[in-house]
Amino acid sequence: KHSNIDTSATMSVVGRFRLIVPGATAKPAPKMGQALGPLGINMMSFCKEFNARTTKVRPEVPIQVTLVPRTDRTYKFFMRTPQAQWFLQRCARIPKGGDYGAAAAPVGNITLKELYHIAKAKSMDPQLVGVPVRTICLGLIRTAKAMGIRVSRDLGPEFLKRDDEPVEGLEEKRKQLRLLNKASKKGGKKK
Repeated sequence: KHSNIDTSATMSVVGRFRLIVPGATAKPAPKMGQALGPLGINMMSFCKEFNARTTKVRPEVPIQVTLVPRTDRTYKFFMRTPQAQWFLQRCARIPKGGDYGAAAAPVGNITLKELYHIAKAKSMDPQLVGVPVRTICLGLIRTAKAMGIRVSRDLGPEFLKRDDEPVEGLEEKRKQLRLLNKASKKGGKKK
């Protein structure tokens, strides 16, 4: 007698884990090891499979990954576009959003056309398939406002030279800000 039980159905799902992995350049790293190690997933095989699936993505773009591991140590993963904040910061050429959001002076400015293109990119995410682009745009406008980024038809006069700033330098500025924040926190504790 043979049982007609589907073995893939008997393997239960452990859970859903969300990671942010740099596209096309994923390497085994301690952060990834902390997430994948307890699940019994081989980091090298995950990195190879992820890099193979993201070869057409620009390197170092932070891809959102939802990992679904099973009890038999197999897994599948879904990829989504980067977070809306990443797109908005990159468009506005700012290393981070404003500390006080809309309550303070704007820290950046993007045009409606740029916002529309971000919405078109976000509309490819599985959870946003079928959602009207207008609805995605309204959500992005709220996110931009919370970050202190002004959305307007044209760039404001104080932000006209924004495009002179290379996008590649944003990550370096972000690292410098983190170091400054760490140094100021350490300096405040010693007093």
